Amino acid sequence: AKQTFEMVGTALFILPFARYLGLALLFLAVPLAYESVRRKVNTRVMYVNGNAFDKLDHKVLKFLMQAKGMGSKLTVGFSEKKTDMILTACACSCVDEVIAEAPKKLDLMFLERHGIDYVVSSVGDEQFVTDETLAAGRCLA
Repeated sequence: AKQTFEMVGTALFILPFARYLGLALLFLAVPLAYESVRRKVNTRVMYVNGNAFDKLDHKVLKFLMQAKGMGSKLTVGFSEKKTDMILTACACSCVDEVIAEAPKKLDLMFLERHGIDYVVSSVGDEQFVTDETLAAGRCLA
């Protein structure tokens, strides 16, 4: 949306009769640009439980990309020894870090130790998070 406002605003700003309309569209692009920069400056680490999926198909990749879009860094944790899944998760472009020996239940101490801000889970898959993590508002479902 930001690029569209900038392109149309610049095109209209060049035309003398539509200069004010182009200027208004350029001003509308400023908050969108600010939000884009803010998201890149404030690092927000998201965590996804890798044991929640059996194979890495297009649905799981879409889920990982959406989780990455919610923050600036994506960490996937596996508590079970799934060597092929761990290697496949390492190869994904949207995954920044993989934790091979994650605990089965995530507590606040684990999140603080690894610098994780939020845990992303699918609906109904909150059983791997402790109650204190849910009460702290660090789990997004």
